[in-house]
Amino acid sequence: MKFIHAGDLHLGNPFTGLTQVPAWLKGTLQQATETALQRLVDDAIAEMVDFVLLPGDLFDTTTPDARAQLTLRQAFETLQSAGIPVYLGFGNHDFVANWQNLPTWPENVTVFPAETTTVTLVTKAQERVAITGFSYTQRHINDNRARLYPVKQADVDYHIGLYHGALGEDGQGDYAPFTVSDMQVKHYDYWALGHIHVRQTLQDKPFIGYSGSIQGLNKNESGPKGYYLVTSEQGELVPTFTPVAPVIWQTARVRLASDAPAAIQHIRQTLQNDDDFQLVELAVTSEDSALLSLIMNNQLLAQLTAASTPTDNFFVYNIKLVAANEDVSLPAVDQQYWTQTAADVFNYDMLQQLGLKQVQDSAVLQAFLAPAMLAELKQAVIEKLRLTEMGVATDED
Repeated sequence: MKFIHAGDLHLGNPFTGLTQVPAWLKGTLQQATETALQRLVDDAIAEMVDFVLLPGDLFDTTTPDARAQLTLRQAFETLQSAGIPVYLGFGNHDFVANWQNLPTWPENVTVFPAETTTVTLVTKAQERVAITGFSYTQRHINDNRARLYPVKQADVDYHIGLYHGALGEDGQGDYAPFTVSDMQVKHYDYWALGHIHVRQTLQDKPFIGYSGSIQGLNKNESGPKGYYLVTSEQGELVPTFTPVAPVIWQTARVRLASDAPAAIQHIRQTLQNDDDFQLVELAVTSEDSALLSLIMNNQLLAQLTAASTPTDNFFVYNIKLVAANEDVSLPAVDQQYWTQTAADVFNYDMLQQLGLKQVQDSAVLQAFLAPAMLAELKQAVIEKLRLTEMGVATDED
């Protein structure tokens, strides 16, 4: 038996964190998620899988545009022509507010309702498989839905759980919070999880885990993205990761020691590759004051963008400075003082005092409260202090 476990398609969701994208790149980015889905469908047919599992967030919104709906319908129709059924549930992004508004799917598609439901199928090899799942009907589910799943059916060869949610301690969380033990006691052969965009294994055998998104849409979703091709091996369901994302977010580190033209040539030679297209955040080490000034004023990034061509297999969307020695002390601040006060400065309460409490936009609030944002702000201050000590002028001076 073979099947595909693919979570979080997020069709219709744009790339974020990019500015000054050249015209030749826009088409690639706009079609990236669609391309990833098409690759998945092609693989499903080539591998002759028995079915496809999609555990939620197929769309990025409850009201997807016509293009996103058509893309998914065409993918399902292609799978139907190959005799491959699809089993899906809707997640917190594409929750079903009104069942009457759902698109009409091909006959090979089974949509799990709001209630925890089990369906059974028979594979080409006459194996009986039970699949249990549910769909969100609101953005947040605070209940532990895993506890509502039945124990493994006695009359099936395999029982699979389709679940969109997140780990939650003591049942706390907004997205159907669960614990691994909640799933272990059901004795299922596989748990196909959705919601977390990074591949994550919560248990090896029987497998409980996230396949991640099929296409990274921001820098926090870096590296190859794809799905799990799951194969039955001696009674166990074993997942193998298969990449399908045509655009990959990466961080590349380079050391620059000369003028801008030579630096740009060195960067371009370093980033040339034969793999899928890469969106690159460049981590630069340099002691050249002229180059540092160009970087801090975004002039080097602008020159790199101008030098980019449609034949490139990469695009540098950001340049950040990193110290040659990550453990180097801050030159403008006593290290002991910095260590003692950094935690007090870069936290939620301090951001509130500095004006965050005036922000009403929930997306902005979530962005600033993310640990990654606090770390980024902290690093920016470190670099600002280091450059000030070196006498490098920035556009903020």
